[in-house]
Amino acid sequence: MTHKQMRFLCLLSFGIVVGCGPKLPVGMPKLYPVTITVMQDGTPLEGATVVLSGGSGVWSATGLTDAQGKTNLHTQGQYAGVPEGKFKVAVTKAISEGEPPPSRPMPGDVESQRRYEDYQQSGKTYQRFHTTPLEYRSAETSPLMVDIAKGVKNVAVDVKGTVKEEIGGSGGVMGDH
Repeated sequence: MTHKQMRFLCLLSFGIVVGCGPKLPVGMPKLYPVTITVMQDGTPLEGATVVLSGGSGVWSATGLTDAQGKTNLHTQGQYAGVPEGKFKVAVTKAISEGEPPPSRPMPGDVESQRRYEDYQQSGKTYQRFHTTPLEYRSAETSPLMVDIAKGVKNVAVDVKGTVKEEIGGSGGVMGDH
């Protein structure tokens, strides 16, 4: 193998290993890397789902916040970055309390039937709660907006108020709304 051929194979291998990320779909605009920090009443909000809607066309971007309330956004859930534009920001977070029930038993599965019946008779409870106020959970109602442009790398939003509203129930409100 010649030196030129070796060099070409090394470059090709490097390109395959490093890669260029997934190829953008036809019509998707240029994406810019953006980190969003979500605070709730001034405190980082960990474990929140963030959705940016609007902007240029039908493209939305999502992320899940870490312990510092930060997430790197991905358009359509898989392409790193966000297109230019103005976006409404929806933020949702849910918590659970109690022990989740076992899955409904499969017909004929005696062991899963026994576990399911034991749980039903145990008096254990399991509930899920929203911790973000209703207005922030949907882009249609959220007051949060961000403007993404070339060079914008970090944006921050603050969700005002803390709630504890039962998911699938009437729930109760805690703290300010």
